[in-house]
Amino acid sequence: MDSTRSGPSTTMSATTLNTGMALCLFFGLMISSAQSFQSIHVTSSLVRHSSKSTALQSSEPNELFDAPGWPAIEKELDQVPVFALANAEGQPIKYSIGKSDSEAIEIPLFYTHVEDALAELEKAKESNPLPGMDINPYPLGGIFKMWATDAAVIVPNTKAIMQAGAPPNANPMGQNVPLFACMEIAQEDEKGNPVLPMFLDLEDANDAVTQAVSFDGGKAEDFEVVGLNLPEAVNLLANSKDGSTAFNFVPPESSLRHIRDYLTGS
Repeated sequence: MDSTRSGPSTTMSATTLNTGMALCLFFGLMISSAQSFQSIHVTSSLVRHSSKSTALQSSEPNELFDAPGWPAIEKELDQVPVFALANAEGQPIKYSIGKSDSEAIEIPLFYTHVEDALAELEKAKESNPLPGMDINPYPLGGIFKMWATDAAVIVPNTKAIMQAGAPPNANPMGQNVPLFACMEIAQEDEKGNPVLPMFLDLEDANDAVTQAVSFDGGKAEDFEVVGLNLPEAVNLLANSKDGSTAFNFVPPESSLRHIRDYLTGS
């Protein structure tokens, strides 16, 4: 996707965010909420949700989010923080995106990897800094629901989408979030049912394989890491009638480290 983006303008507006956002991270690291959005202007040619209709073909958004099983899926997704630029009040910033002002839509961008959000923050500070502008973490479950209803863009990591098969020049905006898993390292829940870790970062998946080999023996090359994307994983969970499909979504270690360092003042 070709994309041209200018710096943030000083024309802004705020709209209320109705989605409650309680961020429950690993180890109870943090709880965060977002009350409203603030808008800045960015010109961009945006192509998004290219495979949403396919990935969610068995569970359309309204059907999925009204289903009895959605709260459990959302709770699991909420273990993953995604990051957005926010103003001094902690309000996520909305971008005006489109080929022209007449075609533009205002929408927030949420990054799966903290390093990408930090890079975007530096660009925004250089082009048009806002007082107190920073990045904030938000729970993926609520953001996924916004994405599925065209109320947000989830921006995956460029390296991750390339590792999942995207061409080197692919723009991450508009791509589905890739996930990486190894069937051989499935865990068990309290009932003894298998739970498959779904990593947002390939290096973290490979590290888990190395750790499993060191504990249980075997050869790392015999452990195959496979890829799918976030809508596909949610679709599998939503259509698991007997609860036999269970995933543990694992955030990038870099994102968790950033939050730990922030909370400890490191």
